[in-house]
Formats: sequence, C-alpha cells, structure tokens
Amino acid sequence: MKRKLLSRILITLLGAALILWAAESLALGLFGERTTAVVTSIRREGGERADVLTNRYTYNISYTFILPDGKEMYGFTKEIGGAVYLKTNGTGRIAVRYFKIMPYINTPEGNSPFSLGPLILTGTGIFLIVQMNRKKS
Repeated sequence: MKRKLLSRILITLLGAALILWAAESLALGLFGERTTAVVTSIRREGGERADVLTNRYTYNISYTFILPDGKEMYGFTKEIGGAVYLKTNGTGRIAVRYFKIMPYINTPEGNSPFSLGPLILTGTGIFLIVQMNRKKS
C-alpha cells in the first residue's frame, strides 16, 4: 500500500513539474526581457541520434549576455541538427529572453512560447496527474 502511494505522489509531482516547466517557458516568452547574447561554444553531444532520419545529432550551444548593470550571465540550450555545424568565433549572436529579477532563468528567443512544446508538456503533465489520481470504479 505504501509503495502505491509513493508512486502516485512521485508521478503526480512529475506531472506538476512538467506543467511548471511549460508555464516558465510561456512566461519567459511573454514577460521576459529581451537582449542579445554571444554564442561561446557549440559542441556535438554523443554520436548519431537513433532517429528515423539519418545524420542527426544533438548540439549543446552555450551563450553569454551582459545585464544592464554589467553582470555577465551564462546560458545554454540543446538543438538537433545535421552532421555539419559551424565552430564559434565569438561573433555569433542570438536573441535571449530572461527574467529581470532572476536573470539566471533564460532561454533563446527561438524557443518561443507559442510552439507545440509547452502544449505537449502541459498535456503530458495533466495526463499524468489525472491518471494517477482518478478514482477507480
């Protein structure tokens, strides 16, 4: 009985975390401050992805931006791309959104809030919570 209760709690917490992640992405897109960041590194992660399409790789893209008070902030994102990619030379720039009161929470503007990602995260979170907490007949 305790094991079932623990699994229900953990999966419900996972569903809530997915919903919060989607809400954070949406809030950054709507209310976040916009600035320009410099791409500091692009690194290919692991080998070829096990996708249907061939020659697909996961890339870690690191960037840095300066706040209005002069403090330097760092961030990173992951992207999926082809086998050919460019090395950084310190001139690549991307648009970034961040919360003014918590600039360490930031994301590239390309991860827009009006994409399918936050909807899928929210739907998955709601599904997990409902399925784990519904009354059995």
